Amino acid sequence: MAILQAFRRIAHRNKDLFTLASLVAILLVFPLFEKSPVGDVLLVCFFTALLLFSLYEVSDSPRQVAVGVLLAIPALVAAWTNVFVPSHNLLVAELLSVTVFLVYILLAILKRVLSAREVTLTELYRAVNVYIMIGIAFGMIYSLTELLSPGSFQYTYGQHSFSSVFYFSFVALSTAGFGDITAILPFARSVVIIEMITGVMYMAMLIGLLVNAHYSSRYGTWREREVTEQPGSPGAEVKTLPVISSGGPLSLIVIAVILNLATSIVMVELRLPVFMDTWGTSVAVMTGGFFIGACAGVLYNLIMAATVWTPSSAVFATSSLLVAGMTWTFWKRGWIDIRHLHQLVAAGVATGLANAVLIVTITTLLSFPPYEGALVVHRFFLGITGNPAIAAALATAVLEVADKTLSLALAAVAAMFLQNMFSKNQNHPK
Repeated sequence: MAILQAFRRIAHRNKDLFTLASLVAILLVFPLFEKSPVGDVLLVCFFTALLLFSLYEVSDSPRQVAVGVLLAIPALVAAWTNVFVPSHNLLVAELLSVTVFLVYILLAILKRVLSAREVTLTELYRAVNVYIMIGIAFGMIYSLTELLSPGSFQYTYGQHSFSSVFYFSFVALSTAGFGDITAILPFARSVVIIEMITGVMYMAMLIGLLVNAHYSSRYGTWREREVTEQPGSPGAEVKTLPVISSGGPLSLIVIAVILNLATSIVMVELRLPVFMDTWGTSVAVMTGGFFIGACAGVLYNLIMAATVWTPSSAVFATSSLLVAGMTWTFWKRGWIDIRHLHQLVAAGVATGLANAVLIVTITTLLSFPPYEGALVVHRFFLGITGNPAIAAALATAVLEVADKTLSLALAAVAAMFLQNMFSKNQNHPK
């Protein structure tokens, strides 16, 4: 009895690790035996273990366990029946039911990760579990897509299999883009784009939240500053968002840089004419002040110049300084607020026009080539004006106004979310 009780205590403390082990088995062990006679049975066994362990992981919530059991039953029935009586319809039912179960469980686990007040091994296990579940869930969607629409994917080497779609899913999730498997049909490409956005944003949010949880637990809770400024009448108060005390500036800079990087990578991958790579800078300005936002913007530009762009493009760090300064000015005056859309749009237009003048000056003096994604807009204005210089200036102005307005709007939403979240934390202290 003592040994059994000790085992139960160990299992309860490490239930997240059991889920992780089953996920790793699906990714590492199953491909080795996929072509063997027991491959299908082994895959179903691994997924059965995953379903059971993931239910055990959320066992502290009876409601989530009840819903999870209801979703797991059809998945298990379809999976095991398909092993002994394989059919097309059963395979479709299996893929669909397992995907629905995984999405529900990963959202339940993700909620625990997002609500963490401190960083422990449990939070790290859960974060990794969610990431792997996202990749496997999208892999199941790819298998279902290929099953219902054959030819959705093109394989340079090999052929369609569960291990190949899992491999492709994690390539898309990490935005590695090896190119040996390619999405061909429109729906498949749309799913790939969604997974790429999910992967980039998940890592950005996760790192930021874990860094904040670490500093909050180590250095104390958030404090709130108040800045007196003239938003329209003398003596009116403008509240800034909470800022982290000791160690906080570093975490804000890291979060802002990651947000900018994630957004710019997604925009480049989608071939969109705007980058929207300053909203993280604006969020840092509103939560930590001008200096924090400026440091984040400059650091982001230096990283991009050293990796994606050319080294000479580091000069665009001046653009980040301009955006940080204008964000701070409009924020102190209460303009960057989704409740005052006309002021928010005006702030975006003013920031965009000022930045357009700076961008045109830099590109003209240094003879930088135009961004490929903006050529469509440039050609439109060239057809109207017939003058390349005027067309380039107009295209830059329009794109910068749209970019900075959308970025400030996104930053305003994030600011409101953070304000509500931390006001709740102050009302319910740890």
